[in-house]
Formats: sequence, structure tokens, C-alpha cells
Amino acid sequence: MRPDKADLILLAASFAWRGLPVDVAVPVGDRPKKKALDWLMNFNSEKKRLLIYQVKEDWFAFGPPAFQAEMAERIGRGEKPWAS
Repeated sequence: MRPDKADLILLAASFAWRGLPVDVAVPVGDRPKKKALDWLMNFNSEKKRLLIYQVKEDWFAFGPPAFQAEMAERIGRGEKPWAS
């Protein structure tokens, strides 16, 4: 996952949520390449890892609905998604 090819930097296992590792994908530029993001989502799904990624100014959570809701709440409060 080279940043110059995927347009993203992957911060693997940046934090844990309910015992599951959460990866953070930060774009190089406005957004990661769709192919790279699709691959990463597939990988994380297969390996039971969670993912937070950014497109332009917006953050998105990939994982179970409870994880997505909690990350949306954190972001809504102005927190960094990975803040505990």
C-alpha cells in the first residue's frame, strides 16, 4: 500500500475498539484511490479489523453499526475519531 500509488497513508492498529484493531487511512490529497480503499475494506472485513478513513474533510467508519455510530458521535462532538 504505497502512498504514491494508493493516495493514502495507512496507520495500522492506531487504536482498539472493544478489543478489535482499528486502522486509520489518511488521504494523500483529497481522497484515497477507490481501488485502494475497496481493497482495504475487503482486507479489513476478512481479517475482522475496523477502519476509519477520510475523504476530503469528512471521516467515515467501516465496521459494525455500533462502531459506525460511536465514531460518528465522536466526530460530531469535534473529537478526533481515535480519541478515547
